[in-house]
Amino acid sequence: MSEAPLLEVRDLSLSVKTDAGPARILDHVDFDIRPGEIFGIVGESGCGKSTLAKTVLGLPPRNSVIDSGRVMFRGENLFELSRRQTARRLRGGTMGFIPQDPFQSFNPTFTIGKQMLEILRWSGLPEDPEGRPFGRADRKRHRDRLIEVLSAVQIPDPAEALDRYPHQFSGGQRQRILIAGALAARPGLILADEPTTALDVTTQMQILKLLRDLAAEYDVAMMFVTHDFGVVAQICDRVSVMYAGQTVETGTAADIIDNPRHPYTEKLIGCHPERSGNLVGIPGKVSSPIDPPMGCRFHPRCALAERRCSEVRPPLEGPAGGRRIACHVRGAAS
Repeated sequence: MSEAPLLEVRDLSLSVKTDAGPARILDHVDFDIRPGEIFGIVGESGCGKSTLAKTVLGLPPRNSVIDSGRVMFRGENLFELSRRQTARRLRGGTMGFIPQDPFQSFNPTFTIGKQMLEILRWSGLPEDPEGRPFGRADRKRHRDRLIEVLSAVQIPDPAEALDRYPHQFSGGQRQRILIAGALAARPGLILADEPTTALDVTTQMQILKLLRDLAAEYDVAMMFVTHDFGVVAQICDRVSVMYAGQTVETGTAADIIDNPRHPYTEKLIGCHPERSGNLVGIPGKVSSPIDPPMGCRFHPRCALAERRCSEVRPPLEGPAGGRRIACHVRGAAS
């Protein structure tokens, strides 16, 4: 618990310019990720999860503006880096990224090996102890590294696999290759954006177990974006629940699943067939980011809402790194 966070997101707000006015996609988001842990970001579609992950990675949406906050990685404010520094130091180097669609993440005209070599070429890892520029010897060394990570994700005959094209692999195998690509440059943090959504249930379970095992083996932290509390239960150590761009509850995955405090968390878990004996949907719809309601953004859909819920936004209360809740009715001070 005393170990310093690997990633700290503090008071992060982001808006996107639209014809109807600025849309606040992220609204004062707060969380941190510790070294070696798998941290889940969970919420309905449209709550800002993927935007959050890509903003941390240095790939915010077009026409977006950072309204407030900072993202600290290993003590360094990533918003103070230049675009070139961000590209070199984060994408494929100190951070890795696993996209959600294994079918659209590869260029069909190039072999798997050629596309994965670009990750190591641009990140500069593994580092040459003599500081030599990238060349033929580096290509051999990098190819050996790719064979190593493809073997780790259980791709048969990894050396031969590097010379094959994306269409020659199944969906599950392509997702394993994406995971290998994220691991190749030895990152400290991997951002996984719903990496099992496009897979069947059996393959999804295999990939989740693989990710959990690899995170422990390679001592890498992971930010895991999902809408599924069943996935959270299988892979996450801690979790942050997002609603309409805001953090509403944070804590250990076990505590939040077994004892949800925020009304939105409770309703979201109640929508999961494996977590609820009486499936009940959430009434209403997610508020517009262009014209959000005053106070708590969930109050128009909340059966527990009081007058203050529509007037004052509840703060995210609780000990740093512990259970924190943003709710007037069920929060720490209620």
